[in-house]
Amino acid sequence: MLIRPAPFPPLPRDTAGAAEAVFGKGNIYLTIGDQMESLLAEVDLTDLAVSQEKPAATLAMLAFVTAFQYAENLPDRRAAEALRTRTDWKYALHLSLDYPGWDPTALCEFRRLFLHDPAAQQVFQQILDHLAEVALSRNTDQQRAEATEVLTTVCLMSRLERLAEVMHMTLEALATSKPGWLRTVALPHWYERYNRVLSTCRLLRSEKEQKDLAQAIGTDALYLLEKIGGMDSILALPEVQSLWQEWHQQFDQSAHEARWRSPFCAICNGMNGSCGV
Repeated sequence: MLIRPAPFPPLPRDTAGAAEAVFGKGNIYLTIGDQMESLLAEVDLTDLAVSQEKPAATLAMLAFVTAFQYAENLPDRRAAEALRTRTDWKYALHLSLDYPGWDPTALCEFRRLFLHDPAAQQVFQQILDHLAEVALSRNTDQQRAEATEVLTTVCLMSRLERLAEVMHMTLEALATSKPGWLRTVALPHWYERYNRVLSTCRLLRSEKEQKDLAQAIGTDALYLLEKIGGMDSILALPEVQSLWQEWHQQFDQSAHEARWRSPFCAICNGMNGSCGV
């Protein structure tokens, strides 16, 4: 017997009023919220939690948010922010206006659980297929989005944004605390690249473009870390420590060259690591 998931109780009246006033009934997320019961009519959510440590209700909600972030090209941090602030997403998921959202790492943990559970992946695929039926898709030709493709894409976007952000924060910290030293080692393209890189990350939809940018940032980071070497006064900076940690989670080093690891981060692959800056 199929069950309706706990994350989707009746739509709160305050959420409905606020979202309809701003977006109107033609908004895709309002359509999803109105059709939530029929969208899940043939989905057996009990399969989600058979081998997982989280309730099926929580995993179902994470599945929908993952689909939303894939459709909008949002990395984890921006998706978590959207869940906290956007009334259209709250309408879709039948959440109250004051719903606080999650930490972005919850989305990374969701990917890890689903990547290693074929039954859960099948349920996620069903959810994606039903959402495509109401036109929530980033594919303009309406090709079927595969569950593994969605998980790979959002992980890649999130990794790229974290990498870009931590490099940007490190350069900002060095410009404040060690400006003279930074001027002696900075590469000519850094000013332009790291003044625009965070906005660029969101615009890149091509996997090749994202990987090329990640490789370029990784090469810059390796160069900077090698220049820092054993300089204790710089190594003690929290931003430099974050850069060092993020680089070693995302890259392998061979003959002073950076090589980006597999499409998934350390957590998604079931390894030790951190999913956030």
